[in-house]
Formats: sequence, C-alpha cells, structure tokens
Amino acid sequence: MNKVLSFFRCATLSFIIHLHLFAHCFIGQENESKEYSRYDQYPPYCSTPEQMEKRAIPPLKYDTNNSTDYAIKPKIVHVTALIRHGARTPWAGAPAYNCWKGYWENPQTGIWNCDLKTYIAPPSDGKERVVNGDGGIVEEAPDFLFEKRYDALIYQSGNSTGNELNGTCQLGQLLMRGYDQELHNGLHLRHAYFFDGNNTSENHGAANPSMRLWDMTSTNNESTGKSGAIIGDPTTKIYQEPNLRYRADDEQRTLMSGQILLRGLFGPEILADDNDETTIIRLHTGDYKRDVLVINKNICPRAADLEAEAYESEEFKRWNETSIEVQIIRKFAQSKMGLDEIPGGILDCLMTTMCTDRPLPELLDDYDGSLGPTSWDGNGLGGIAIVSEKDFTNIFERLVNYAVKQETFPYKYNDAALAKLGMGPLWKEIMSNILPIVEFTTINNIGRQPVPKLALFSGHDTTLMPILATLGQDVWSGFEWAPYASMFLIEIYEMLNTNKDSEFPSGYAFRIIYNGEVLTSRMERCSSELCDSQVLVNLVMQFAMFEERDCASSNPTSDFWVESFDESEEVTADETKQSKSLVNPRHKWLLFGVSLLSALIGSIITSITTRRYYQNAYRHASDAERELAMAESGREANYARNRRMNSSTLPGYSDESDEDRII
Repeated sequence: MNKVLSFFRCATLSFIIHLHLFAHCFIGQENESKEYSRYDQYPPYCSTPEQMEKRAIPPLKYDTNNSTDYAIKPKIVHVTALIRHGARTPWAGAPAYNCWKGYWENPQTGIWNCDLKTYIAPPSDGKERVVNGDGGIVEEAPDFLFEKRYDALIYQSGNSTGNELNGTCQLGQLLMRGYDQELHNGLHLRHAYFFDGNNTSENHGAANPSMRLWDMTSTNNESTGKSGAIIGDPTTKIYQEPNLRYRADDEQRTLMSGQILLRGLFGPEILADDNDETTIIRLHTGDYKRDVLVINKNICPRAADLEAEAYESEEFKRWNETSIEVQIIRKFAQSKMGLDEIPGGILDCLMTTMCTDRPLPELLDDYDGSLGPTSWDGNGLGGIAIVSEKDFTNIFERLVNYAVKQETFPYKYNDAALAKLGMGPLWKEIMSNILPIVEFTTINNIGRQPVPKLALFSGHDTTLMPILATLGQDVWSGFEWAPYASMFLIEIYEMLNTNKDSEFPSGYAFRIIYNGEVLTSRMERCSSELCDSQVLVNLVMQFAMFEERDCASSNPTSDFWVESFDESEEVTADETKQSKSLVNPRHKWLLFGVSLLSALIGSIITSITTRRYYQNAYRHASDAERELAMAESGREANYARNRRMNSSTLPGYSDESDEDRII
C-alpha cells in the first residue's frame, strides 16, 4: 500500500503541476521516514498508516442462500461519503491556544512549518469556455498555476515568522500526513466500488458484482433505478458531474482533503484522459460562516438553547461535579500543571502534538492505549473522592476522555435534539441524492436531473459525530472522537427480484459504514448489514430540513450572543468546539450575567453624567446657545425615538455605524 501511495502522491495529476509536484513529493518522502516514530503507540485519533489500513470498506456479506428471499440480488447504485479532513496544524495561535507552560517557547512545539503547498489557478482567456444559459462560465481551463506559500513574514533571524504558528503553516492547514490519510480513503473507495478486471483483488469489495458502482469492463454503464431515477451519465467522465458531486466547506483542509481523496479514487482515469485540456472537477461550497456542514448557531440560534439545556441538565451536572474521573483530572491540573482550569483546547493540544511526533511534557507522556475510551457508567458517579497522586495514571487518556465527554454530551442528549436540528440542512442535502432513487413512483422523477453515483462531503469531526448521533442511541457511543480522515458511508442498493412482502418491500436497501465498521444493525428496525431503505427515509426525513426548521431562540439574548461572537472574528469548526471552558459550562452564564450587570451600571452612570453636563451647559448658555442646545436636544430625542422604532429587537444590537454602536 505504501508503494501505491507514493505513486499516487507523485504521479497523479503530474501533468498539471509538473516539476513543482515532483519537488513537493521528494520533500514529503524525505519526511515520511520520520513519521510516527517518536512514540511506541499512537491513539486512533492520529490515523497512522496502520490504522488507516484497518478502515478498508468491508465486502458485502449478504448471503442470498441464507435469506428468506433467496432469489433477491443486491446491486449498488449510489454511495454518499462524508469525511473528516486529514491531520492538520493547530486551529489557533497564542494566547487563545494555551496548552501548557512552555508550549509556544519550545521551538519543537511552538513553530510549525509546512511542506504541503496550495496551488491556485487563474482564469484563462486563451482557451475555449463552456457557457451556461445565463451567460456564466461553467468550466474554464487554467494556463498556469500559482504556488501559495506562507513565508512572507520571515524574520531576519530566519528561525520563525510573524504568522500565528510562527512558521510557514497557516492555522488549521492540512499536513502531509493528512495528505496520505485521504489518499488511503480514496483507495479504499476504489477497491470497494471500482472494478477494472485483473487489477481488482479478490479481497476487494468490487470483486463482488453487487458492489461494482463503476464496472470498467462493462459496455453498458447506464443506471436507472426501479423508481425511474437516472443515476449518473454514462456519456460523461466518471469523475465529473452528474456522476460525482463534490461538496466541502470553504476551509483549506476540507477543500484539499476532498481533492486528494478524489485523486486516489480516480487518478488513473484522469491520467489516461487524452484531452489536452486541464481536467476540471466541480466543487460546491459556500460562505463558511453560513454553511451547514457543522451545527451552525449563527443561522440557527435555537441550537445554542439546546446546547445550554444539555449542559444544565442534571445528568451532565452529576458527571461534571461528582465523577471520580473528573475529580482526578482537575486535581492533576491544579497540583501538577499549575492550572486553575483545564485549557479549552486540551484535546487539540494533545493530538496535534503527539500525532505530528512533537514532544509532550513528561507529565503527559504516558499513552499506552490501556485505558481507552471510558463510558459514562464507568466514572464512579455519585460521591466526592479523595484523590491522591497514586491516581495520576493514564493521564493522557484521562484528559482525552474528559475533553471528549465535555464536547459530545449535547449531541446525544434528549434523543439527539441538538444534532437533529443542527444537522437537518446537511441531511436534506444528503437525501436529495437518495430520495429520487428509493421513491416508489416515477412520477416524482419526471424532469429531474440525474443524481450522482457518488456524493462526497468533506467536513470536520463536528460534521460526522452529530450525523452519527442522529441515527439512534446505539449507532455511536458518544465517548469516542472522530479521528483524522474518518469516513462515513451510506450505500444504496437496488434489491432485484423483490416484492412488497419480501425483506425489502421498497425494493431498495441501505448499508452504513463508519471507518470500516458496518453499523446498520445498530439502528432500530435493522437486524443485518442491509436494511430496507424506508427505515432510513422514515427516520431522517423527520428532521432533514433547512429553511423550515424552527430556529427561533427562546432566549431573547441568544441571537445577539451568537451573532456578536461569530462576527468578531473568523471562527473555524475546531475553534468553536474547543473555545468554551472545559471545567464548568455554567461559567459562561455567570460571565454573561456579570457583563450584563456591568453594562447596566455603566449606562446609568453615563446617563447621569450626561444629564448633569447638559443641565449645566443649558443653565450658563447665552440665548443663542440655549436655542442651539434645545435644537440639538430635540434632534437627539428624535433620533433616539426613531432608533427604538427601527432597531432590532435584540438588546444591544445595532446596524448603525461604529460611533453609534453600544460599547
């Protein structure tokens, strides 16, 4: 596999990048020999090459001989793939990213330099363009590329830069390790669904005709489901629409992760293209702060309410205040690390350090994998423990388990209400590619565009975990974090020779897979790896909504609270999930109360001071000055009255200029 990865890394799309790609490959290979060598073991989060190998897509085991409907034969017709980006740099710099004492001062942890480059293609005027009906350019081939480097702020000393990570990496940038992880994912997809004769191994999923989404040996690749849906287009290249739909949010690490996966999946076909024009694969994205690949409280304030309800619940308080596990971690942080609070980004601190072979503090360098994720029931709930130093074992894993539970608890709380609301828009996108296939009648498909054979969504850990939470209490534990380059798959099969009385009355089945493990049977009403499609439809369509969601907040300040923080700076998905204190979520309400009280007192003092000033000014002014003061006072009263009438109902919010905003 490593040889295959090296080939894909250096050869695929080399006709685009030429010598730049080869230089990039040699740099990567030079560093590759040093990857994952500092520590004896690495947590699953790191997604080492050995761990990625274990996530191969399992062949279909459905045995028609053991089925009550022995004549039924499954045939795959569609796959939806959701991935987390590969390994990356930290999501913030100092002081927001405060891991432990000496983190930023140590060059081995505080300076981040990147070999992986981003290439940018300018528009081309010299080549033929494809124009749509509105006159807009649909496709256009570049003449040359720009290589984007974060090295403009190098200091004279040459040891560091003025960038936030003190080197040539940008915040949250995909690393070379992440590149290899997503190549693995692309090859996993190829081995499972791509049949090209002798090149397909017997242990690959595609060796089974039921899993051949792309059969390159067949002369007839037309695919029309029982429902009449047209799936893909055999007259179009397999890596272009409508055969493929590629979706990502507008972050470097997600954009590039998806591109690399597709490079691993379709690389040989792209290289075999005899066309001299540059290969173009369409990417669909949007404004990051308005996107729906994560739970976006900016566009749905009620999500903040549901999260607060989870943290205020008796269940969470009991764990957060009486769990022996929590008490051990807090005591360790205070006595050994000199911290009053555990840093909000501790999970990211630990993983970005260890997964890139950077040195951990001696106190935290004890990972051996013996503890593993701990369940909610295994925390010794209900009593105050006397913690001593003998309890300070497996600290790395204890910190990870603590941080994971703090973040993931709201996803599953109250029957996953937050996850269902927040992931509703994404589920609506996903189902827009599935519903036309599994619907019973052709009437609803008249005039529709073909649906893709493969729909790829490139997102974050905070994309996959809430998606899993929406599928039922037993599908995802809630105390295991989504590793780098995690992949969640929904396979759709047409079940041939079925009827309404069979095991698959809809004529279609689905299989869900997460990091190489089949999870279908964990869903309610599903007993095996294949389950009737209507089980998925009936579950998901209850909350697969976007504009029709009820996003109104019951908290009158919630909208303002969310908007204020989101507008203040660019917040990534990873920043959002780690920004809150991991010690006690109720502190944020205390902070809000103090802020509100301070603003009220300040307003009263300002009002009294201003009134006295104008009274004195009015008392001592000349007649002409008095008239001017009265006119000015009247204008201000008018302005204030109009502003109250036209302003937002959200306290403290204004669309006026900076000088008119409440400070």
